[in-house]
Amino acid sequence: YRQGLALARPGGVLTFISSNKFFRAGYGKPLRAYLRGNTRLKTVIDFGDLPIFEATTYPCVLVAAARPPDDEATVQALNVNRVATLERLADAVQRDGWPQLQQSLRQDGWALQPPQVMALLEKLRGSGTPLGEYVNGRFYSGIKTGLNEAFAIDQPTRDQLIAEDTRNAEVIKPWLRGRDLKRWIVSWSHLYVIYIPWDFCIKKYPAIHRHLQRYKEPLMKRPEVREGRHPWYTMSRYAAEYADEFEKPKIVYPDIAKIPQFAYDASGAYGVNTMYILPTDELYLLGVLNSSVVEFFYSQISSAIRGDYLRFIAMYMKQVPIPDATPARRTAIKSLVRKLLDAHSGQTSEVSETSEVSIAQIAQWERELNALVYELYGLTEEEIAIVEGRLNHE
Repeated sequence: YRQGLALARPGGVLTFISSNKFFRAGYGKPLRAYLRGNTRLKTVIDFGDLPIFEATTYPCVLVAAARPPDDEATVQALNVNRVATLERLADAVQRDGWPQLQQSLRQDGWALQPPQVMALLEKLRGSGTPLGEYVNGRFYSGIKTGLNEAFAIDQPTRDQLIAEDTRNAEVIKPWLRGRDLKRWIVSWSHLYVIYIPWDFCIKKYPAIHRHLQRYKEPLMKRPEVREGRHPWYTMSRYAAEYADEFEKPKIVYPDIAKIPQFAYDASGAYGVNTMYILPTDELYLLGVLNSSVVEFFYSQISSAIRGDYLRFIAMYMKQVPIPDATPARRTAIKSLVRKLLDAHSGQTSEVSETSEVSIAQIAQWERELNALVYELYGLTEEEIAIVEGRLNHE
């Protein structure tokens, strides 16, 4: 992009087909800032993950003039959701596209949306504390073992190791994978992890040493072991600074999901590096994160991958606005979250059976939760319709 614009004469126009990944990826921030501040964007068309080419390329078309923009500059924007639109793309840009202020293309991520949606996003941003500040930057990833088949064990293996030496229970922890994290609760697969930090004294645990010895060859091949950074029998990354947080009640979520799937875990489980944790047991926060408002907001700021999956990584998560609430509203939200946690865990008689009544009751609690969160953000009926996808804003 920079070279193309440099080759253009002053005021000349560059038209480029490229990947859209720079719209929201961290590495794209300098390019986003350059295009917004140094070019007059004319057209931006995003094709998402449509199969425009044989490979998955996430294409976009960008038309820009090689001159600085003025304060009121607008770009004709369009999100293309159907391959058939290609047959009359120019007509679609004029018919279905919308003028969007170039200044609305933020350095922390571009969102192509009509004015009322952009206004709603700005309203949400100003309606709460960014999650990054709310949790003091504490977004923690799971553990990278370096070889899951060596360190992750099933129930019989765990029982056998403890039968050989009861001390082994000290370093065998419940284990969660990204796929085990559902909305509200975790679905534990009865797996465990042998938690071995770099300074571990393996001689005190001979049964575990024998177990790991079977995997010594592939464990030795890890780069960090070959470089002498830690012994062959230890994990690659063991979360030294925050390992204790796994033992406490916490909010957990997978790194990739279609919608927010925040869950509460009080089991003391550790997790693989496809899982993230927020080291807090605040049920109010859990309720807000699983709300329709956050689902809508996050879909506008997160980088998407094929199949409409979103990346739940810190650079996006830190932007989620968390509204303040009176003690009464916090209590109301926490009460609903407890009901939903119990319902999904099958712990209450009201919803212990998978009946139509129980499903309807869960849906009702979800609606009540969303209604309370809408109030916290001060949303109007029209804004709620945008959040819920009921408003045609073309």
